Amino acid sequence: MSEQARQPLLLDLSLAQLERAVVDLGQPAYRARQVYHWLHQRGVLDPQGMTDLPATIREQLAANYDCQPLRFRTQAVSADGSIKYLWTVADTAPVEAVLMPGFDYGTALCASSQSGCGFGCGFCQTGRLGLRAQLSAGQILAQLYDAESRGGMTADRLVLMGMGEPLANLRSVRQVVAVLTGAEGRDWSARRITVSTVGLYKPLVELANTFPRVNLALSLHFTSAEKRRKHMPKAEPRLERLADALFNYRRVNGGKLTIEYALLDGLNDRDRDARRLAQFARLADIDRESELIQQALEYPVPPRQQPLPLHVNLITYNPIPAAPQYRPTDERRVSEFARLLSDAEVPVTVRRSRGADIAAACGQLGSEIA
Repeated sequence: MSEQARQPLLLDLSLAQLERAVVDLGQPAYRARQVYHWLHQRGVLDPQGMTDLPATIREQLAANYDCQPLRFRTQAVSADGSIKYLWTVADTAPVEAVLMPGFDYGTALCASSQSGCGFGCGFCQTGRLGLRAQLSAGQILAQLYDAESRGGMTADRLVLMGMGEPLANLRSVRQVVAVLTGAEGRDWSARRITVSTVGLYKPLVELANTFPRVNLALSLHFTSAEKRRKHMPKAEPRLERLADALFNYRRVNGGKLTIEYALLDGLNDRDRDARRLAQFARLADIDRESELIQQALEYPVPPRQQPLPLHVNLITYNPIPAAPQYRPTDERRVSEFARLLSDAEVPVTVRRSRGADIAAACGQLGSEIA
């Protein structure tokens, strides 16, 4: 059966929609809350596994809704304990997620918001795959629930840093955040969720007003518009616009902000790059009222009172076979680059990606499905 002919996904329904659906099936409305709890608190997607429900409603749900948002293909286990899962949607469109245990806070799931990615960053395997499919909220949540079930562990955080650009799928991301932070869902603090982006100006402004206290990670990687245009052709190239959007995010949202910066040998790892990154991280070169933000939001923005320090994550680049021209910076230079940022009073961490031995590290997701 083709994806287009499939029934609506049960996991896509909000609680209000589920209540209407249950009533339409001739069942009392309170059954919807039971179903919702099974889906989102216990991660049980098959109605036949919802054992405290009458057989009649379980059969009705199974007959009227698609209860399998993703088609599982395979998984691989890294030497560091991370587990990469591969599913498909739309018959052959790949969806990958990585379950990563062993952090101080517990376990994180790096999930995908799209199958593939349409933004074409040259150093990223997912970008080279192209956009294969948008994912619904249920298909994003199913990655979390299925990975937990197969991995035998519960995730403590969700990071939308897998395949795709979350800000190009805001509607689905909005619903995912609502479910996970809702009292009837996982009842998580919003700070347990991180949204990553290559940098899209207007969606960044919208994001600030959409998800209070959700963490934001900007994949910057280059400190000049010219290089961002060349290597990240569909991301916002102008750093002044990105700085405006980040300042606005902190002003109206309160979520943690980080800059993700993958070090690439000879391209973005020189002393001058560190100086420009430090300047951007403190947003010191833009201390005016932002006409750009005012135009986007249609309400006044107060002037900046002081530079806004952001935390920088330096990422050791993970090579991909499709782009041998991109090479990782050597360890000595990584340490020197980090020291330059620290000397400039920019908080910095050198982040080692998990799962590189199974092509599960940052920038490596993007399996081809025959």
